[in-house]
Amino acid sequence: MSRWRRKDKAREKVDVSTDQPEFSDVRIVKPDESKDIAAELSAAFSDSSRASGDGADPSEADTAPTSRTTIAIGADDDLPDARYLDQELAGEPVDDSGTVFIDDDGTGDAIAVKDATSQGIEPRLRQRRIGVRRAEGRRRLKWAAIIGTASVLIIGFLAILGSSLFSVSEIDVTGLQNADAAEVEAITSELLDQPVLLVDTDEAEERLEAIAFIEAARVRTDFPKSVSIELRERVPVATVQGTDGQFRILDADGRVLDVIGGQPVAFVLISGTNPLDLAEGQFASQGYASATSIVTKLTPAVRSRLVSMSVTPDGSDLRFVLSNEPGENIEVRLGVAITDDDQIERLVRLERQLDDVLGSDTTVIDVSTSESTTQ
Repeated sequence: MSRWRRKDKAREKVDVSTDQPEFSDVRIVKPDESKDIAAELSAAFSDSSRASGDGADPSEADTAPTSRTTIAIGADDDLPDARYLDQELAGEPVDDSGTVFIDDDGTGDAIAVKDATSQGIEPRLRQRRIGVRRAEGRRRLKWAAIIGTASVLIIGFLAILGSSLFSVSEIDVTGLQNADAAEVEAITSELLDQPVLLVDTDEAEERLEAIAFIEAARVRTDFPKSVSIELRERVPVATVQGTDGQFRILDADGRVLDVIGGQPVAFVLISGTNPLDLAEGQFASQGYASATSIVTKLTPAVRSRLVSMSVTPDGSDLRFVLSNEPGENIEVRLGVAITDDDQIERLVRLERQLDDVLGSDTTVIDVSTSESTTQ
């Protein structure tokens, strides 16, 4: 039976007959002891020849028991070294924990038993893996440095933009006509000296639209130091006198735009049975809202003769007073005219009757139904 271990190159195999006695020990010889071992082997073979005699049977000499066999390992060959295991020769299971890699070239790269029996890796492969891990670590460190540097630059850039170097110093306001200029200035002045990138445009728009005369506001920042504001104002169309004697100026939605002491002649006067004392920014009741809304739909022929309007708070009874010089004024009854469709339908009926009654003795035109009547 042939047994051998090899390190990395082929080696001549040593034939070990199963008839030979079991090896009880294997001696590992270092290179500097090879000469001494060779001498011992020569002496051992000489003693064996004398003991067997010149005429001894060779077969008997071959079968003579031997207590120990030593294998000498030379230092001159480049072939891997072999180690024979007694357990293998005896046919027993091999315990790999006894495997030893022998240093026979004097380089000192042999692996100890504890290293050979553990699940380790070859040193060069280990060094390569370590090198790969170090390279990965360097790459991660490189990317971390790049990201960190970029973050610092971005933060620094934003800090500069948010500094006083780019603060608001110019404000341009357009569309301001009837709104209180002092109120608008109080809001816009707070934007001065703020960093242009930190101006809260939404808040500024909400505050401006809270002013009664302003219907919509748009605030935009213009880098590096200016702000532009566009205003769209509400259009006043009518006025109503409250119980306190003050006149409220209303727009088409019935919103109170202003409160003044005297009656404004530029707007249609709306009288009612129960007008409310509303403040700026508040909305009138449904009846007054429908009355102001119909004012915006009047044709020039009707608007030029309109003297006044009256309405109930709920909008169930809406009436006009039109001049009919040199005769008496004409009262126009529209009835319930809350929706836009109702208002337009009734105004069309009025236009059809108006040409026939002007200059006559007619004092009432009823267009609240599809059958218009006059009196």
